[in-house]
Amino acid sequence: MDKPILLQKKKLVKPIEQALERIEKIRLRKVNNVDEIILEGLFALGVASFEHSISDTLKTLLTQIPDKLDLKTEPITKSQLIDGNPLNQAVENKVNAISYKSLPDIIKYFTKVTDIPEKIITEDEMNQLLEIKATRNLLIHNNLMVNPIYEETAGPNKRSGNGNGGRLRINQDYLFESLVVMRTVLEKIKTELLEKYKDFTKIKAVKNLFNYIFKTPVMNFDHEFDVDEENDTISAIKRNTSHKEDLSSSERLFFDIWVAHTHGDRFEFSRGEFFGLDKNNIKKMAYLIENIYILKT
Repeated sequence: MDKPILLQKKKLVKPIEQALERIEKIRLRKVNNVDEIILEGLFALGVASFEHSISDTLKTLLTQIPDKLDLKTEPITKSQLIDGNPLNQAVENKVNAISYKSLPDIIKYFTKVTDIPEKIITEDEMNQLLEIKATRNLLIHNNLMVNPIYEETAGPNKRSGNGNGGRLRINQDYLFESLVVMRTVLEKIKTELLEKYKDFTKIKAVKNLFNYIFKTPVMNFDHEFDVDEENDTISAIKRNTSHKEDLSSSERLFFDIWVAHTHGDRFEFSRGEFFGLDKNNIKKMAYLIENIYILKT
């Protein structure tokens, strides 16, 4: 049986929400600042937050639904294969490789993998983002002094350096306009993701994990737990309809560990139950422990 999909929509959009929160904090701080050094730092932080939110969203999605990875992805080194998690490393390598591409290519890949509309970003917004990214690169690498790289990458909205030998400025107005376009794009992406993955709730993820761990007709999630659909949480244990007494010793161990993490139930640990696990159940136990955070968060 294939491993279950444990993706949760709230986890998927979390990087976007964090970036939006940071962008708003930057917007509030820029009001009382006229020092260009501070404005430049706030601008660089805003752009980094925007870019990292795209990368982190990709990592979350590809890790939880690895079938979305390209048939041919970025190579994994021998040491990464031996010492690390091959899937996580493959996702990390792929996303890192994508991050070095042009912004239109990044967005094209992002919309393809997430399966949201490719035209979610308007031509005008893309042109603004191209110039914003080019300015950030110019700030980091050339002290905002206009050079051929900026001229080539800034797109139709490229600016002309004024004074001081052709140096661009990041003042309050430019910072505000940059924050607005990044916020607008991220809000649209968040809306599309929440709609596309609206069925990927915590309840669904927990049920998927439950059905993977308890591959027996005896156990039915709906007989064991109540759910709160409105708040997307698992609520009370259905002790009157539970079939836990019909489980084998190894299955009972899994169930006891499960409810200990979901409802704080205590249980007596038997060494015999643990050391009696077969190879398949040991793998299942490792998977449960690896993903047990889902039961709490």
